[in-house]
Parts: sequence; C-alpha cells; structure tokens
Amino acid sequence: MALDSSFLSKNVFFNFYYMIVLFSLGIFLVSSINEEVSILLKFKASLLDSNDNLVNWNPSDLTPCNWTGVYCTDSIVTSVTLYNLNLSGSLSPTVCNLPWLTELNVSKNFISGPIHEAFFVNCDKLEVLDLCTNRFHGAFLTLVWKMKTLRKLYLCENYMYGEIPQDIGELASLEELVIYSNNVTGTIPSSISKLKKLRVIRAGLNGLSGKLPSEISECERLETLGLAQNQLTGSIPKELQKLQSLTNLILWQNSFSGELPLEIGNISSLELIALHQNLLIGGIPKDIGRLSRLKRLYMYTNQLNGTISGHIPKELGNLRLLRNLDLSLNNLTGIIPLEFQNLKLMEDLQLFDNQLEGVIPPHLGAVKNLTILDISSNNLVGMIPIHLCEYQKLQFLSLGSNRLFGNIPYSLKICKSLVQLMLGDNLLAGSLPVELYELHNLTALELHQNRFSGLISPGIGQLKNLERLHLSDNNFSGYLPSEIGNLTQLVTFNVSSNRFGGSIPDELGNCVRLQRLDLSRNKFTGTLGDLIRLTDLELGGNRFTGRIPFHFGRLSALQIALNLSHNNLSDTIPDSLGSLQMLESLYLNDNQLIGEIPSSIGDLLSLLVCNVSNNKLIGTVPDTSTFRKMDFTNFAGNNGLCRVGTNHCHSSISSSHREKQAKDGLSREKIVSIVSGVVGFVSLIFIVCICWTMMKRRRSDSFVSIEEQTKPHVLDDSYYFPKEGFTYNDLLEATGNFAEGEVIGRGACGTVYKAVMNDGEVIAVKKLNARGGEAGSVDRSFIAEISTLGKIRHRNIVKLHGFCFHEDSNLLLYEYMENGSLGEKLHSSSKKCSLDWNVRYKIALGAAEGLCYLHYDCKPQIIHRDIKSNNILLDQSFQAHVGDFGLAKLIDFSFSKSMSAVAGSYGYIAPEYAYTMKVTEKCDIYSFGVVLLELVTGRSPVQPLEQGGDLVNWVRRSIQASTPTCELFDRRLNLEEQRIVEEMSLILKIALFCTSASPLNRPTMREVIAMLIDAREYVNQSPTSPSSETPLDEEKTSSTKDDGVQL
Repeated sequence: MALDSSFLSKNVFFNFYYMIVLFSLGIFLVSSINEEVSILLKFKASLLDSNDNLVNWNPSDLTPCNWTGVYCTDSIVTSVTLYNLNLSGSLSPTVCNLPWLTELNVSKNFISGPIHEAFFVNCDKLEVLDLCTNRFHGAFLTLVWKMKTLRKLYLCENYMYGEIPQDIGELASLEELVIYSNNVTGTIPSSISKLKKLRVIRAGLNGLSGKLPSEISECERLETLGLAQNQLTGSIPKELQKLQSLTNLILWQNSFSGELPLEIGNISSLELIALHQNLLIGGIPKDIGRLSRLKRLYMYTNQLNGTISGHIPKELGNLRLLRNLDLSLNNLTGIIPLEFQNLKLMEDLQLFDNQLEGVIPPHLGAVKNLTILDISSNNLVGMIPIHLCEYQKLQFLSLGSNRLFGNIPYSLKICKSLVQLMLGDNLLAGSLPVELYELHNLTALELHQNRFSGLISPGIGQLKNLERLHLSDNNFSGYLPSEIGNLTQLVTFNVSSNRFGGSIPDELGNCVRLQRLDLSRNKFTGTLGDLIRLTDLELGGNRFTGRIPFHFGRLSALQIALNLSHNNLSDTIPDSLGSLQMLESLYLNDNQLIGEIPSSIGDLLSLLVCNVSNNKLIGTVPDTSTFRKMDFTNFAGNNGLCRVGTNHCHSSISSSHREKQAKDGLSREKIVSIVSGVVGFVSLIFIVCICWTMMKRRRSDSFVSIEEQTKPHVLDDSYYFPKEGFTYNDLLEATGNFAEGEVIGRGACGTVYKAVMNDGEVIAVKKLNARGGEAGSVDRSFIAEISTLGKIRHRNIVKLHGFCFHEDSNLLLYEYMENGSLGEKLHSSSKKCSLDWNVRYKIALGAAEGLCYLHYDCKPQIIHRDIKSNNILLDQSFQAHVGDFGLAKLIDFSFSKSMSAVAGSYGYIAPEYAYTMKVTEKCDIYSFGVVLLELVTGRSPVQPLEQGGDLVNWVRRSIQASTPTCELFDRRLNLEEQRIVEEMSLILKIALFCTSASPLNRPTMREVIAMLIDAREYVNQSPTSPSSETPLDEEKTSSTKDDGVQL
C-alpha cells in the first residue's frame, strides 16, 4: 500500500528537528562541563593547598566529576566537599557560579578572612553550607537570610560575630542551624518561630544574652535545642512543653534562674537534659520521673546565687533508661532514694557535695554497667554496702568525706576493675586489706583521715600503676616496706600523722616520678634518697638528726614547700638550699641548727615563707628584698640572730654570743654539735653512695652510649642546622667558651648564650643542665623528639635549628631573638617600658597563634608545659615567638633534675595540677591567661603576700571588691585613651576566662584567638564599649565537656 506523501514529509521533518535538538544539547553539555572546570579552577586559585590534596584538579580534563571532593549527578556538579584537607586561603564566591550546586562543604580547614557579600548573592541556590572549624570572621549572619533555599547551615568553630538578625525567619526551609563556638551576641529573635522545619539549633559558646523567647516553642519539629555557655537569663519557658519532638535540651552554663518548670515533665521525647551550672533554685520536679526515654540528666552546680534544694524525688527511680545522673554540688537533703536501685542501666552516678544523709542503698552497686559512683562530701552513715562492684565494672568509687564506719567490704577488695578508690575522711577501721594489693589497675588509693591501723605489708609493691597514695591521719605503725620502691609511677605519697618509725627505705629513690612526699608527724629517722622530681617535701615532726643533707639543694623542682621543722637537725644550713629557685615555703623551725642564714636563701625571689625560728642561729638575717618583707617571728627564738634596721639587731648580741662560744670550749652544746656533725657526715656519705648507684643504674638502663669523637669534629648529631662542616669549636669561639658575658637568659633547664658565628650570623645556644655527669649522652627517644621538634615551622614559634651532643655539653641551637623575652621587657627594674598597648596586643595574638599551632596543627599534639612571659621571645619587630616548646618533654625523657618542664613555672601552674599531676592543653591555657594578666597589669605573676600574692588571685579579689578595672592596669601605658582602656578591659576578661579554676571552664586556644580578634574589632567598630569602671563578669568556658554534652 502506498504511503501518504504528506506523512513521509512530516516524519522526515521531525527526524531532522530531533537531530538538531540532540546536537544542540550536546554542545550545551560540553560547554557546561567546560564551564564547570573553569569555575572550579578559579575557586581553587583562591585556596592554598599545602598538602596537594587537589593535585588531580587537572585543567585538561573534560569533566571535573572525578576530581577530589567534586560530586556529580548526571555528569553535572551538584556538590563540592573539601572536608579536612588542610586548605587555607580565602573563600571565593565563584564556586557558586556552578548552576546546579546545592552543597558546599569546606569544614575543618584553615580558610580565613571575611565572607564577601557577593557570596550570598551567588550562592542563593545552596541547600547545604558547611564552613565549620575554619578561621572565618565577620558578621556572616546578617546576610545569610538571602540564601532562602538553605536547609542546613553549619558555621561552628569560627570567629564570626554580630547578631542573629530578625530576617532569620525568612529561611523557611532551614532544618539545621549550627553556629556554636563563635562570637555571636545579642538576643535570640522572636522571628525564629517562623522556622517551622527547624530540627536542630546548636548555638553554644557564644555571647547570646537576654531571655530565651517563648516563641521558640512554635518550632514544633525541633529535636535539639543547644544554647549552652552563653549569657541567657530569666526563667526557662514553660512553653517548651509544646516541643513534643525535642530529644536534647542543652542549656548548661548560662544564668537561667528561678525554678525549673513542672511542665518539662510533659516533653515525653526527651533523652538528654543538661541544665548544670545555672542559677536554678527550688526542688527537682518529680514530673521528670515521667520522662521514660530520658538517658542523661545533668543538673549539677546550681548554687551560684541559688540552690536546688529539697529531697531527690523518688520518681527519678522510674527512669529505667537513665545512664548518667549528676546532681552534685547543690544543696540537696534527705536520703538517696531506694528506687535508685531500679536504675539497671546506670553507668555514671554523681551526687557529691550535697547534704544527703542516711545510709547508702544496699543494692545501689548491683548494677551491671556502673563504672562511676561518687557520693562523697555528704552526711552519709552506716557501712559500705557489700554489693558494690558486684558486676566487676566499677572503675571510679568515691565515698570520702562522709561518716561511714566499719571495714572495707570484701566486694571492694576483689573489685579488679577499680582505677580510683577514694574512701578518705570517714570513720573506717581495721587493717589495710591485703586483697587490695591485687587491684593492679589502681592509680589512686585514698584512705586518709580514718581509723585504720596495723602494718603496711610488702604486698603494696604490687600496685605498680599507683600514682596517688594517701594514708595520712590514721594509726598505721611499723616500718615502710622497701617494696614501696616498686611504685615507679607514684606521683604523690602522703603517710603523715601516723605512727610509722624507723628509716625511710632507700628504695623510695626508685620512685623517680615522685613529686609530692609527705612523711611528717611520724617517728622516722635516717636519710632520704635523691628524688629529683619533688615539688613538695614534708618531713616535719619526725626524729631526723644530723645535718640537712647538702643534696637537698639539688631538688630543683621543689616549689610548694620544703618542711624539715620539729626535728632534731643540727649543724649549719647548707648554702645549697639557695639553688631551689622555685621554692615558695621553707620551714626549718624548731631544730638545733647553728651558724648563719646563707645569703643565697635570701636571694630566692620565689620564697614567700622562710621560718627558721627556735634554733641556735647567729649573725644577721640577709638584708634582701625577700627577707625584708617577712615578719620577724619567722626568725624569733634564735638568741644570736638579728635583723638590720630593727630593734632586734644589736651588734653586741652576736659578738658576745661568739665570745661565749669561744670561751666555753667543749661545752655540752659543742659536744652535741660534733657528734651530730659526725652522724651527718656519715649520712651524707651514705646518700652520695645511693645517688651514685641510682645514676649508674639510670645510665645503664636508659641511655645509649655515644663513642668519643676527636676534636675538632663535625657535629654529625646536629639536626636541621643549615651549614655543613659546623664544629663544636665554632660554637665555643662564638660564645667565648660559654662566657658569662654572652649569657642572654637562664632557666631551670639550662643557660642561653648569644653566639655570633664567623659569617656574622647570630644564633642562640641553650646549654642544658648536666644530668649528673651525663652531659654529652642522649637516648633514642631524645633524638626522636628533637627530630620532630626541629621540623616545626611557624611564624610565631622559635625555630629550632638543631641539637648537638658533646662530651662536655648538650646544646640546643635556636634562632636568635633581638628583643629578648617578654618577661624582661615587662618586669625590668626600669620604670619605663618600651611596650605600648598596641605592641602588647600584637604579642598576645602572636603568642596565641603559636600556641594554637602546637595544640592543633602538630601531629602528635604538642603541649608546651611551661608557658610564661620569659618563654615568649620578641624579634626585631616585636613579633612574638613561643620558645622552649617541647623542651619540657625533652628534659623529661632525659631524667633531668629540673622539673620546670613538667610542673611548669611558679605563678603559672594550673591549680588542678596539684592533685591530678596531669599536664593537658588546658594547663597551657591557664599559663597563657597569666601572661595576658601580665600584659594588662604589668605585674609579675607572683608578688609578696602584702602586695597581693599571686597575680590571678589578686585580680579576682580586686574585682570582687568592685575595684574599677582601670586601677588594675599598668600605669606605664597611656590610659587616657578610652579605646585602649576598653580593649584592655576585654583582654582582662579573656585572661580571667583562661585562668578559670576548673579546666572545663577554660577556652581552647582557637577560642582565645577568636576572642582576641573580636575584642579589637569590637572596640574599633563600636562607638561605645563596656565601661572600664565596672567590675568584670567572670567565666566563659570552652566547648569541651567531659560528659560529652553538646553545645
């Protein structure tokens, strides 16, 4: 059948048309792909890719879909995800020229700078934007409302500032708003109620203030409300009960006040309630017991201006899914509800520091997963329940400071999982159970202030992980077993106020990590080994005789106290005690000491107390600034001792005393002195033998021998030094054979010399203190560590050129800093200071950047351990460089006598170090806060007691006394310029945040940098700033919390 010609012609036409469309579409697709390549390459050009993670972004590729971080749908780019690629540079808005881009993620990099307005215009089609954990700054939120298609917005951990605009309600599609850890201020706008799809708000660690608007309850899909660590006030709105999808209510560390609304018990979906560290008062609503899904409840520390009082509602025992309950640090009364025995999933129960009474529920510990139980510091009575640790998972048990009696139950004696056992300050009795010695995981055992008696058996040496052993204020007797020397991890050891006697075991010298030793108020005799790490040595109230061992002067880490009072020590005070450069308190009173007070002790600038009363000292008290500020009662009871410039000093006293001694011949006192001297000499010989044996053992066990090299020789062991053929003799020549005139700094770790090399280059050479005759030898760990440190490069870190070991010396070679240390500039004797406020601010920011690099950008992380103004060095342009980074760890590797590396420096040590003996990055934060206080006040970190004592407490006391803050500032600065005073007030606040008593309440270094930057920008942009005449509000904290609660 013939086809219709008209049909054929139409078919041909449509085929031809179809081919044209396909051809055009192909051209469009190719053109589009080429355009995407071009756009992405322009975007890459704004970034610095130091690790070459984007090396496969090849301009010759036809499509970018195989490039790192580029994701396509149907060959079209829809997502760019460059997470954690170590990128820096700036964020170019050109990336949003990609027509189908819906997701941009550049989180966890180092991209910085403000975000230009063009970004909001170009990227108005984005659905997901993730800029978290970078270094962006600026008022981003004021323009974000233009991106109306956004579903998820993540800006956390940056330096953003400004307020949340009312226009935020325009983002009708927004589901997640995550902006925690910035500097967002102002109030939460009521327009947030328009965000009907919102599921997550995380805005913690900002500066949000005002009340929590009740309108937020209209966000009916909300699952997480995270506003922790802000400055929100008022009551918690009862309207929150409308949020029937809410699972996480996170409002901790604000200033919420009033009573917790009963209606919170109506939010049946809640799994987490975190309301700790607020100003809540009243009781805990029993309606919380209806929240059947609740897993974690935190309401601790609500006693700043109010307390959570009353009984713990027994209804909490209905929360069968509860795993974590912390009601500590309140004013709770009554008993621990028996219903808590029904909480079978409980892992962490903390009720300490309340006023609870009654007995501990007998089956409280019969919970399968219980790992932490702390009910210390209450008024609990009765015996310790026998079912504690029934399931052998309990790790932390603290029942201290109650009125418990009886013996330690068998269940605890065999609790192999225990790591810390704290039972101190009770009425417990009996002997120390030998079964405890089988708890090999124990790191802390505290049984002090009880009624324990009997002997300490040799089995205690099995607790080889023990770091803290407190047995003081009991009735223990007998000898200390030599097996104590097996506790090589021991850091604190306190057996004071018992009835121990005999000699201190020589093996105690094996406890090389020991820092705090208290043997006072016992009946010990004999001598002590060479414990080079001690920071606190308490030997008062014993029966020690003979002279004070000369080697005590080698305990260079001693800082808290050296207490030898109330013994029978004789002979003279050794001049070597003047080497204890960090010592705060020296007690030598109530002994039989003779002779004069060594002038070297008077030169100890750190010394706050020196009590030598009730001895037989003669001569004149050294006329030094240290002693001039002490009350004369510290020197009383020495008939031949006088003090210059006081009525106590008469030349006839000392001269007649000497004449009488000359005439007496072999008087009774002199015979005692001679006998004591002989005993002391024998003791000293014995101590020297112990020291020699210990040092010999350490050499053979810990160090690799280095073969002798002929001189002059090339330093094969000098790392990262830029010159070939560099010799030890060159260093000798450059330093004038380490001449005193070339010294530019001293520290507990060593002396620093200026070295001018033959080619004119200047370097700094730190000569480490010798390690008991082992200069010139190093172990592998030392070399490995120095190799790592030598690779660190940052503009605010002192460059370590290399390391040299030689038969006479161990040397570190650093770049030279022309302007010395910050400490020298701030605290020189001159009343003038070359550092104006702008220079000080630059130093603060630079030092913070350097420390932040050590904390975040070094793998593994480096904790400085000894931040102080003397370790912040200044180059020719007064740029700050953090020095001695990692040196603390190096010295620790090498068993140095100096412990400034571990314990820090006097005046800079975080308070928690005294009881944890752990060094964390938060210790560095505390020390840096002290440096900030030095910059603002111009004062040294430690002053004599009559001038305020330590700097941190002086500032806090002044603020509590409503002292105008401008009176705290360094008078050498120009305080007439209001901008400077306002900025100093903000920096003072930051310093107080950093020196918070609790490490949990300190910011991170990233947050410190953000606050420093924001302080200057705030002052520069704002016509008015917080008055410097009002007391400062304290305590802003970091985003890190041990309980894992989000912000």
